[in-house]
Amino acid sequence: MIDPFLLLIIIPIVLFSLTVHEYSHAYAALILGDKTAKDMGRLTLNPLKHLDLLGTLAIILIGFGWAKPVPVIIQNLKKGRKSLYIVALAGPVSNFIIALIFAIIFHILGFEDTGLRTLQSNEIFIDLGKFIILMIYLNIGLGIFNLMPIPPLDGGNIIYSLLPDKVADKFNLIINKYIFILIIGVIFLTRTFPYVLLTPINFFLDLLIPNAILYLNG
Repeated sequence: MIDPFLLLIIIPIVLFSLTVHEYSHAYAALILGDKTAKDMGRLTLNPLKHLDLLGTLAIILIGFGWAKPVPVIIQNLKKGRKSLYIVALAGPVSNFIIALIFAIIFHILGFEDTGLRTLQSNEIFIDLGKFIILMIYLNIGLGIFNLMPIPPLDGGNIIYSLLPDKVADKFNLIINKYIFILIIGVIFLTRTFPYVLLTPINFFLDLLIPNAILYLNG
């Protein structure tokens, strides 16, 4: 079980990030002609509309989880399957935008200034800086994880959208037949080979906030 104090920080970040992620899928689908998510009340920033029971439990138990996928009827999209990649990309892109915005806030407020941090030296100032770094870290992680080219993640939908018709049909059949195995495979990869995710996450985090890990441990 994750540290209760850290959980109090992570839960609102994850709920906010997942909500924006799913809202972005719904909004992109609406722009492209599919009103399914809107009609089902999913075009909202209310996290209660996006919560998934198992995903919420995962947040409590391991500090990371998932929301209910936004329903999309591919046939309603302007270019059908050929425009599905835009809907799929909308979620991860929204997380990268959140990370960038909070990185800008971090630098504007001067959290990276060691001298200022020492001068302020109060826990609220330092904890706020750590909260912002966690916001950036988790959003980069959420974006990169969802771009993994494995269904049912967004990366898998992007591949499905861009494949030629005949290949896409076979791809879809394989997904439906082996989806459980694919999900287990994703879990196995992310647990056994953490560098698959952690390496790019840490790389982009360091680009936005140099020495961010040192700040968190400071």
